[in-house]
Amino acid sequence: MDKSIDHRAGYAREAAPVGAKMPFFRALADLLKHPQRILLLWNWKAAWLSIILRGPIFLAATIHRGWNAALTAVLTECFFCAVTAGFYGALIQNLRDAEPPWLTVAFLTVVVPAIFQILEAYLHWIRGTAHLRIVESASIAVSAVSALFNWYAMKRGTLLVGGEGESFSSDLRHLPRLLLSFLILLPQRLIQLKKGATR
Repeated sequence: MDKSIDHRAGYAREAAPVGAKMPFFRALADLLKHPQRILLLWNWKAAWLSIILRGPIFLAATIHRGWNAALTAVLTECFFCAVTAGFYGALIQNLRDAEPPWLTVAFLTVVVPAIFQILEAYLHWIRGTAHLRIVESASIAVSAVSALFNWYAMKRGTLLVGGEGESFSSDLRHLPRLLLSFLILLPQRLIQLKKGATR
């Protein structure tokens, strides 16, 4: 085996649990000091899923302007997803166990997606994507929910890359069960939060 590949794999195994049972701000500061962890754990699984989820949104919004406009919008989004979603998945993987969970979730589902959405909107504005306000609104909703689901799945050992990850086919087999439990759990948690707020 190539020693350089083995070295990278070993480093990825060490880097993966950077946020494990660590205070959030300490985990984030540690990650900022070692940004190579994001590069080594670029999450191609998250990138593929993001393309699959978001590509159709831009296709549906621009198809009435012709296939050239639709293709431009979809390819722009695929390029953006391929670059950013992989790094975003790596960020989630590194911080998934940071404490407290609510702060980690807020950062991963609100702060980071907001930054990426600004970049995405600017890129599509340059490319002249039609109905940009509508598609960006849909994209924001998809980003928040998909980020929350990625965090939920990675906490349970799915969609990980590097030394912790399983094969993509194995992850795909687990996704339906995880998605179902996620869809059941999410409204339960929202109801609990609502009850707590009204007390």
